[in-house]
Amino acid sequence: MRTPTEATLRRAIAFFAALGVGVATYIAIADAGGGAPACLAGGGGCEAVANSSYSHIAGINIAIFGIIGYVTLLATAFFANDLARFVGFATALGGFGFSVYLTYLELFTIEAICQWCVASAVLMTILFLLNATRLVGCRKKRRPTPASAAPGCSRWGLQPSSWRSSPSSC
Repeated sequence: MRTPTEATLRRAIAFFAALGVGVATYIAIADAGGGAPACLAGGGGCEAVANSSYSHIAGINIAIFGIIGYVTLLATAFFANDLARFVGFATALGGFGFSVYLTYLELFTIEAICQWCVASAVLMTILFLLNATRLVGCRKKRRPTPASAAPGCSRWGLQPSSWRSSPSSC
């Protein structure tokens, strides 16, 4: 199976990070208004989670930290360099780990599930996988060299007919 190109991964990261910004912003706005996010599926899970002592760290709603993480991931999608790949991976890894911890709290401590929190956890999991792939295994698009330079490509084991082949020959 071929790994996606850097550009494809960056587009996907931008898309899912933008969705994450929306979800985290909705949770933060609902909390700032003195309430809880509306549970679209019914039940009181969102209210129970929002009113728990775990919904704030040092008086700051944890959704604010989510917004910061998602905005950071969105920003890294606009750059195609090693620093952006590393920052994106580190941010997604931290967000994924924190989401696992919060999901554990929902299931075993609070004993209530907030669908908005689950949506955020799913988005962060997807972003973690995309950023891990981007860090270690994405293909870079090759630029074909002019025909006059084709003989020089033999140094890399490339022939003009193999320019569209997998990068494993590099």
